[in-house]
Amino acid sequence: MNAPPFDVAETDRLLTTTRSVRRRLDLERPVPREVVQEALEVAVQAPTANNHQNWRWLVVTEPATKAELAGMIRSSWQFHLNDIWTRAGRRRHDAQARRNHASAQALIETIARVPALVIPCVLGRPPDIAAINAAWRDRMADKVAEDPGHQVQHGETRASIFYGSIFPAIWSFQLALRSRGLGSTITCLHVPHERAVGRLLGIPSGVTQVCMIPVAYTVGSDFRPADRYSAKERTYWERWGT
Repeated sequence: MNAPPFDVAETDRLLTTTRSVRRRLDLERPVPREVVQEALEVAVQAPTANNHQNWRWLVVTEPATKAELAGMIRSSWQFHLNDIWTRAGRRRHDAQARRNHASAQALIETIARVPALVIPCVLGRPPDIAAINAAWRDRMADKVAEDPGHQVQHGETRASIFYGSIFPAIWSFQLALRSRGLGSTITCLHVPHERAVGRLLGIPSGVTQVCMIPVAYTVGSDFRPADRYSAKERTYWERWGT
C-alpha cells in the first residue's frame, strides 16, 4: 500500500519559513543533545554523491570552547567589515542589506552564548579545479585531436560533487530543526581560522570545515516567507534569456 501524500501546504510552510535566525535565538533555553541528534539523523538522509556519506558533524556546547570560537569569529568579522562591506558600494544603503548586516552583527555579539554550535565537515580537502584539469590535459596529450576527452574538464565536476554532497544535508538539518521549534543560520566566519579551530577541536587537517550552524530554540515561531523575486522572473526555459 502506498504511503499517503504529504500535506503540501504544511510542507511548503516549513520550506518557505525556515529562515536564517540570528536575533531571535533563545540564548537562555538549553537545547537537549537528543534533539540535535534527532535532527542530524534526518540530515543524513539527504542525497550524497556516489553514496559516499563523507560528512562528519561536530557539535560544540562547552562554554569555554564556544568563547574561544567566538573570539576567532569576531576577528574574521572585522576583516569582513574592512573589506567586503566597505566594497559593497551603494548596496550598503539598501534597507534589506542593512537589516541583514545588523542581524549578522547581532549574532557575532552573542554567538558565544548560543546553546550549540554545529560544524559540518567533509572528509578530504576541496578539489583544486585548475590542477585537476591540468592533470587531465596532460593525460590526454598523446590522444588524437578527435578524441572527445579533449572536450572534458573534471575539476568543476569534482568541486560540484564535494560541496553538493554536504549542503543538501545542511539544509535538511535546518529544516528538521525548524520543525522542532529551533532556529539556525549558516555562518562561515570561523573558516579563515580553520587551522586554529582544528587544533582547538581536534579536527584533522585533512578534513574540511564547511561552515558553522548556531542552533537554539527561537523566540516566537511566527517566521514568514522572505521578500524574494518571483522564480518566474528568474527562470529560463530551454535557452538562457528566453
